[in-house]
Amino acid sequence: MAPEPQVMMETTFNVIYLIYICVIVILMSKNMSKVTQKELATAKRIRLAFLALFIGDLGHVGARLIALFSGDLDLNYIILGIGTLFETVGLIFLFMIYTDAWRVHFDHQKSVLFKVLVGVGIVGLIIFVFPQNQWTAPTAPYEWQVIRNIPWVIQGIALSILIFRDAKAAHDKQLLRIGIYIFVSFFFYTPVLFFGELAPMLGMLMIIGTLIYMLWQYTSYSRFFKQRE
Repeated sequence: MAPEPQVMMETTFNVIYLIYICVIVILMSKNMSKVTQKELATAKRIRLAFLALFIGDLGHVGARLIALFSGDLDLNYIILGIGTLFETVGLIFLFMIYTDAWRVHFDHQKSVLFKVLVGVGIVGLIIFVFPQNQWTAPTAPYEWQVIRNIPWVIQGIALSILIFRDAKAAHDKQLLRIGIYIFVSFFFYTPVLFFGELAPMLGMLMIIGTLIYMLWQYTSYSRFFKQRE
């Protein structure tokens, strides 16, 4: 059976996006020597955050490609479930590490708020272990699909507000945009996370959310890794 057009379009876009992240991480590594000593610790954390995202998305996109071209439905469920697990773990680490980059860049101590956000990420990782997730089942329980996505949504929204607040105070326009990008992305991701099972066409919103992530990644690269006059 030929893949549905929506599935083909989403998969093609995901592959392009994966290549994009890979290029961004490579450019960050290549240009690390251009980073000022003051911002080096922040830059290293940002590169690590996007590397975690890349690894997670590599599992997700790889799983989709295997499922797309495999005729074994039972295998598809297992592969797609493992891919989804990779993706969600990658997102948790993305926000945990980027939160630490925010802390270091704006010279904050490891405050209660910072520890709470890291703790939320750890709780998210623990939730993934519960068998109720049924990662390899044809359809995971809807309530657990919601529960397991709540931690990284909390992480992301909190991080976006913190970056926006501190970037505005520092008059840093690029970091200000990063805060906005992260926040706005959830307007497109959360409907899919919480209602995607009820209305599959909502999945198309993920493409817009991913485009916003690409802006976030490029702006991070431009802000910290491109040599400025």
